[in-house]
Amino acid sequence: MEILSIEDAVKKIRIYLSRDTLLPYFFISDGATEFKKTFGDFEQIHISDFCAGDFFVDTDWLIDKLNALTRDALVFGLGEYIYFTAQENILRTLQDKNFNRKVIFVCRGIANLLERLADEDFKFRTNQICRVGGKVNFSVVKYNPALNFPTDAQNFSELLKLLEGGKTSATVQTNLPLVNVKEINNFYDAIKNREPQFNISPDALNDSQWQEYFFDENCDGYPPEHWRTFAAGFKNKISNPYLRYVFADSANFEAYRKNLFFALLDVDGKVFEEFYSLRKVAVKNISSPYLAEYLERLKTFLDAVKYLTDNTAEERRAMIETVQGKEKIPDAFKKNYPAMNDYLADFDFGDAEVTNYFRRYKKIKLCNVDDETFKNRVRELATQRPYNKFETRQKILDDADKNAKLYWLDALGVEFLGYIKARAIQLELSAAIKIARAELPTLTSQNKIFYDDWRGDKFDKNSALDELKHSPEKFGAPIYIDDELKIIDDVLAEIKNSLANHDAEKIILTSDHGASRLAVTFGRENKFKMNSGGEHGGRCCPINALDEKPTCATEENGWWVLANYDRFAGGRLASVEVHGGATLEEILIPVIEFSLQGADDEVKISEPQEKSDEAFDFLLD
Repeated sequence: MEILSIEDAVKKIRIYLSRDTLLPYFFISDGATEFKKTFGDFEQIHISDFCAGDFFVDTDWLIDKLNALTRDALVFGLGEYIYFTAQENILRTLQDKNFNRKVIFVCRGIANLLERLADEDFKFRTNQICRVGGKVNFSVVKYNPALNFPTDAQNFSELLKLLEGGKTSATVQTNLPLVNVKEINNFYDAIKNREPQFNISPDALNDSQWQEYFFDENCDGYPPEHWRTFAAGFKNKISNPYLRYVFADSANFEAYRKNLFFALLDVDGKVFEEFYSLRKVAVKNISSPYLAEYLERLKTFLDAVKYLTDNTAEERRAMIETVQGKEKIPDAFKKNYPAMNDYLADFDFGDAEVTNYFRRYKKIKLCNVDDETFKNRVRELATQRPYNKFETRQKILDDADKNAKLYWLDALGVEFLGYIKARAIQLELSAAIKIARAELPTLTSQNKIFYDDWRGDKFDKNSALDELKHSPEKFGAPIYIDDELKIIDDVLAEIKNSLANHDAEKIILTSDHGASRLAVTFGRENKFKMNSGGEHGGRCCPINALDEKPTCATEENGWWVLANYDRFAGGRLASVEVHGGATLEEILIPVIEFSLQGADDEVKISEPQEKSDEAFDFLLD
């Protein structure tokens, strides 16, 4: 088909207008912008007016309108309509219609289609069509209405109206099946449309996250587990080396969440220590379902403790599991579990025998090993009774500052003094520590007068530690030690707050008795059958005239009290820890006077002896 100038095209159209035919005329006007002015006296009709909102053209309505014309008409939008809908049948329908008046369809975008029709029909090519030069390139982006995305047109009718007005590019919300458009069905597509070079997988985030990212790409200052921190990797804006490593190994955000925990397992060599520290901070406050999976995976690792932190109770308990039955505590355990390392720290009792005793007792308790040498030594001490070297609690309290406020933590033994010492330093507390012995048997009923008779202020009795030790739950590994340390942390924090709030100038922390784990794990019934029967886990029994005092027991306050790990028959074996007997861990208790450190004050506790790296390879002399 010949391409005409606008002047020649107008001449051809005027010839059509002068003839008697009422068939429509089709003007291919991809490049004609001033055509409306040439035929300004014509009625102007727009195809968009026959699309009821987000619907295709109502052809019957359009034809009725054209049949009812009272003057010649220019019709705009047919080309655009067909271009974006592929509804070619409407063109064939209109092509052969005879209307009451002359009708000129001004068409853009369908030059090839009209030329094909012209090639098929000589009369049509000769009498009903012409074309002017020029080219039109439409660019329409179709958005799924469910996205509620701001667009140029809210439905197909509005889009067609924009195109009829001369626009060649626009955005539209519609559910209609359009052609020759770029479809945006989600916000990931919208991002790709905005940034053609964006090469991140659509599975990297979910639809909601992509929507947020589309409207706000800021990913700075979010916690490590947030999807925006992961998304920072899209633009290479992750500065943390560990998080950058995790991002590079994660196909999507869900994989990233998992790899926050698991990626460390694939790291070794020089970067391990750096990544361990960064990972510990990154996952510290995360409540993640992947932690349980991570811990389950580590059960197959011989060096599992290397990959554990003290962030959570679950991990700390898993670390305790790793040292069960071990004769040496790994350096990684001490490094990764600093609270337990403080618990194991030596406390100088001023008596080498007692200091060595508790060093060994704590390691046996933690590692759950059967140490015959230690048990034999306990049997010897049962007759030597070194606890008599220490003053009674009552004597120490009688000499104490009566203006101090008294704090009774039930079942607090001296095994925790190394830990308390370390925590006091961290809390900037001055702590004057004395070692006392409880009344025998080491039962609360025999050891509460100190609290009842205290003439100054006192806290309510705290039984949390005692209740834990009396729990009916059985532990294969002593994971409850972690809970013991947490209880002590809470007590020291309460003491610090009370001092800081000036509720008291000094606070004395003490207890009624200690408790023994080894009397549970090593406990056995002895050969002595007592008529009155054992009580309190078999650690003591009331004196009966017919009974003979065992050599391993002491007589106090109307009771036989065992000083080794035997049990009197009839006493129900405890599950966690027990008290009532006269072992060092049951009878020795701390009396600690706390106060706030002043600018010139020193911590009033001696520095601990050097922590031993040995496990059970020393003898108690």
